Amino acid sequence: MRQATPPKTTAKKAAAEPPAPRRWRQGPITVGSLTGRLTQPALGKRGFAGAEILSHWATIVGPELSAFACPLEVKYPRGRNNGATLHLRVAHGAAATMLQMKLPDIIARINRFFGYEAVTQVQSAQGPMPKRALKSPPPAPLPAEKAAAVDSQVAGVALEPLRESLAKLGKTLQQRGR
Repeated sequence: MRQATPPKTTAKKAAAEPPAPRRWRQGPITVGSLTGRLTQPALGKRGFAGAEILSHWATIVGPELSAFACPLEVKYPRGRNNGATLHLRVAHGAAATMLQMKLPDIIARINRFFGYEAVTQVQSAQGPMPKRALKSPPPAPLPAEKAAAVDSQVAGVALEPLRESLAKLGKTLQQRGR
């Protein structure tokens, strides 16, 4: 009967294997550093060379334009990486009119952001905008008696910075009703 022999490992194969995963050698990895690798396949199919135009849209066109228009797709001519058409979604007809009026400025801003003539045309279509997280209104000011109660609870803490931090935390929790 033959005995199974362990597979032979060559020096070349052993040298090709990393000694440890990257995250253990260099510490924890931030989620932001992984988003480029994770979103690249999906964005590449939509014509976005990277997530820059999506993540910096408000910076590129300004907050007033980004409130009612968002990029959908960038279509490049076959075999070229410049002269693309940017497809936008606009919220309503008035927004489309304003967008048409500011079109040369938008194209100039996008091309300035990329550093070359990436976009030459913009097409827009009216439709629903992606939902954004609603900002909650600021909490009502804390009544004086509750603020005094929090201050009296932390008065025994000897360290000034710690006492201030605990008082701030206590007041915030009181405002939220916890």
